[in-house]
Amino acid sequence: MPTLTIRDFPETAHAALKILAARRGGRRSVEGFARNVLVEVATRQSSSTPGFGDQLVAIGRQLHSALAAAGERLSNEDVDALFKRSDESVEPASFE
Repeated sequence: MPTLTIRDFPETAHAALKILAARRGGRRSVEGFARNVLVEVATRQSSSTPGFGDQLVAIGRQLHSALAAAGERLSNEDVDALFKRSDESVEPASFE
């Protein structure tokens, strides 16, 4: 069976995996938990095309990376302004 070595893995990510393994994996080791997560993600990604939500998340990440590289960032208000029509009033939704 192949072996995967991950170098320079951040300590904070390792600590988070330990917590997740304890919460979701029962008595499973960090290695076993990480293996299951990687297998699940790799299998899911290779067996199906990304859904619309996944595509939107990818676009958002690309935008965030590009802005960060340029030393910029978007606030929630900036994003709202991008999608607001000039004739549209900004009122919260009412579900009554």
